[in-house]
Amino acid sequence: MTTEELKAREGVVYDPTQDCKLVGAARALGGVKDAVTIVHGRPGCHCGVLLLRALGSNQNDIRIVSSGLRAQDMVYGAEGRLTESIRLSYNNFKPALIAVLNCSAPAIMGDDVEGVVHIMKDEIAAEIFSLSTGGYEGPAWLGYEETLAELTRFMVRSETDKEKDKDRINLIGFKQDDFKAYSDFLEIQRMLNGQEIAVNTVLTNSRFAELKNAPDASLNVVLGGDGLESAKIMQEKFDTPYVVAPYPFGLDNSIEFLDCVTKGLNKETDHDFISAEKEKIKERVERIFLFLQGIYDTSVAVVGDGGRAFDFARFLSDELGLYVKVLAVTSRNHVSGDKTKCDYVGSLLMEPDRLEMNEEIRKKGVEMIFGSSMEKKLAYELGAPLVRIFYPIIDEVSVSDAPYAGFRGVPQLTEKVVNAIINNYTEM
Repeated sequence: MTTEELKAREGVVYDPTQDCKLVGAARALGGVKDAVTIVHGRPGCHCGVLLLRALGSNQNDIRIVSSGLRAQDMVYGAEGRLTESIRLSYNNFKPALIAVLNCSAPAIMGDDVEGVVHIMKDEIAAEIFSLSTGGYEGPAWLGYEETLAELTRFMVRSETDKEKDKDRINLIGFKQDDFKAYSDFLEIQRMLNGQEIAVNTVLTNSRFAELKNAPDASLNVVLGGDGLESAKIMQEKFDTPYVVAPYPFGLDNSIEFLDCVTKGLNKETDHDFISAEKEKIKERVERIFLFLQGIYDTSVAVVGDGGRAFDFARFLSDELGLYVKVLAVTSRNHVSGDKTKCDYVGSLLMEPDRLEMNEEIRKKGVEMIFGSSMEKKLAYELGAPLVRIFYPIIDEVSVSDAPYAGFRGVPQLTEKVVNAIINNYTEM
């Protein structure tokens, strides 16, 4: 960076695109349907993850409570408050699992969270564990990975006939609070059923008992690389193989997803099923071919997490013919580094500062942004339409069964993109 650029940045606050470790852990635990998450930290930590959950997900299924830590506890500690919050959480909600997320303030204070958890294990019937999720300890993707790895401690192989379950898989890296998550899962499940493959457990979009039985599956399917560490642990502990499959955005990614799964199960892919799905997509998309010709080579930016952004950018480039000038990966994972040489994007930014990212998008003359609610201001400044695809989305809702993933997601995404462009008004 030149001296002039350094001077221009004087007084500028660093604004990372990635969230803190607490957010990643809370997202993973939010998908355990009968778990309660206790945020042991200052009110701001609890408020942050609570709002993200409430505004971007099912508002009747939040299950995030605070330990009640206050300013005066910074001197004497808050083990007593944490003990009582665990007790009250169990008595009021009767969860199968309680997870305590220890935040920066009590971690610096030296609260004995592990000691509290050890004592409470003898008092309550639920399983309980704690994770250190201070903001200074790492980004969100590490919190997500460590949480899934911690959940493998509770897994046990049931005494079932293994031959009976040979075509059952676990989905790893599925985030229940992603936009369209509910409908995406239904479509992924339908696609797998079309190959006579059943879903055993979803990490994390299952009840705790289902998570414990994850070793009953014969293959782990890691979506986009998210949750890879847990798949490696299960391979070592239970001898369960794994494959890393793309998130099925678009036709090509959906076919590759199915091929990865069937190959991992030593099955033949049912190409008749895929051919029938292709025909359905073709029949729908052909209706608007003039609009598709009109948007060809539109300059766009994709801003999203590493587990899905690469696959989404590939769909935009290879299937819709858009020019992905900027791909900004806001949160990486263990395989993101293997994807950096992709030829379908112009400029690739890995976990950039938001100022750096915004400057790059402005410089490239982007006409459309695919991102989250966090890109709303930038899109407004550029007069560009914003299509919300990635977490967090807090200014748009989804209650229908229309997916973005899979074969059925292709017409939905195509419709969304075309309408966003032709409905955008900029004063000439």
